[in-house]
Amino acid sequence: SGKYTSVSGGMYNTASGSYTSVSGGMYNTASGSYTSVSGGEHNTASGSYSSVCGGMYNTASGEDANVSGGRNNVASGLASSVSGGGGETSDDGNIAFADYSSILGGMNNLAGDPAQADHGVGKSSTVSGGRDNTASGKGSSVTGGEYNTASSTSSSVTGGSHNTAEQNGAATVTGGYGNTASGYYSTVSGGCNRTADGIYDWKAGSLFETQ
Repeated sequence: SGKYTSVSGGMYNTASGSYTSVSGGMYNTASGSYTSVSGGEHNTASGSYSSVCGGMYNTASGEDANVSGGRNNVASGLASSVSGGGGETSDDGNIAFADYSSILGGMNNLAGDPAQADHGVGKSSTVSGGRDNTASGKGSSVTGGEYNTASSTSSSVTGGSHNTAEQNGAATVTGGYGNTASGYYSTVSGGCNRTADGIYDWKAGSLFETQ
């Protein structure tokens, strides 16, 4: 045990860092300084000042990181958070990799870019739900849907499937399928397989766009 540690209940729990606590549950570990695990099973809080509130197989490894619940979720960036969601296997879990990033739910969502091995890439990115979504641009966001990607700075994808906001800043895709916004301040509003690649370019679904 570490200095000033506390295990209040549950079974097979470990508090090994300084000023750490585990309040209940089973097989939980609080190993970083000033960390806490409130309950659940097989949860780990290893980053300084990190916390896991419940759920199963969740990990808060970033400094000041938090996982509120769910299953197989990871918050590894500075002050990153995962509120819930995830799934049965580690492949289904959500990962808040970037600093100050957040994932509110869903499954297999990613905020940041682990391939860059830099928690600063995708800083302050957000995924609000859905599945298999990625927000990897600084200040980018994906709000629901599936297989959507927001990879440029301040880019956003709101729902739909297989949509991409990439390359240049502040690109936006609002729903639809297979749409791409890659120009500065470009927008695709619904439809299927539309591309907006110029500055301030706008494309929409066939019901709304005038040719």
